[in-house]
Amino acid sequence: MNAKTFLEAIAEGLILFFIVIFLSGGTYQRNAVWKSEVELWKDCVRKSPRKERTHHNLGLAYHERGRWDSAQQEYEKALSLNPYYYLSMYNLGLVYYEKGLMDEAINHYKRAIKLNLNFPDCFYNLGLAYYQKGLHKDAIETFEKLLEVEPDYENGYLNKGLAYRGLKKWGMAIQSFHEELRHHPENIYAHLYLGESYEAIRDYPEALAHYRKALDYPGLPDAERIRTAVLTIEADQNQKKGREN
Repeated sequence: MNAKTFLEAIAEGLILFFIVIFLSGGTYQRNAVWKSEVELWKDCVRKSPRKERTHHNLGLAYHERGRWDSAQQEYEKALSLNPYYYLSMYNLGLVYYEKGLMDEAINHYKRAIKLNLNFPDCFYNLGLAYYQKGLHKDAIETFEKLLEVEPDYENGYLNKGLAYRGLKKWGMAIQSFHEELRHHPENIYAHLYLGESYEAIRDYPEALAHYRKALDYPGLPDAERIRTAVLTIEADQNQKKGREN
């Protein structure tokens, strides 16, 4: 369950930024500065130290390279210039999540949502942070809010199902995993978790059906464990049939 960010959207903004600068001239003089995104945005910060966007984008460049402390410093600087800049608030939450500081991550996600109520990625990652802390009811409520904002959000129902599974509410978990497949039929993890959930309630035919569908996908994580589970269930089922005969 990887955290989803605005990195791709900002990257598109960077491409546009490069095109505009290129068309406006002065490219050759700045090539040495643009040898990396970090150097680019450090140069922008030097030239525009009072703009929150330049600090945010420098933080983003550090963020992409896993330099969490440097990213945090720039996001905090952006917020000191504009406390309503919700992307920096959100990305601070991502930094704290990466550092394993879930309480701080939750706090910043919630503050970002207050600044922008129509922010599906933030609801998603807030749900993940609650899940990591074992706060499954809070996670479920958050994923439900996410799905109100964006009903087709990929992995929204999946993670809602995992939160129900954490509470051992197997029926609700199974319903959520099926709903994920309705929206995203190629989600291998939905089949995997359905297999595990059906096995937990001893519905072995359904467990086998979903495990086999999961195994149809190349590169399934922990595929050997799933194959072993399939073989074990099949052996148990054959033994049961033998006793009945």
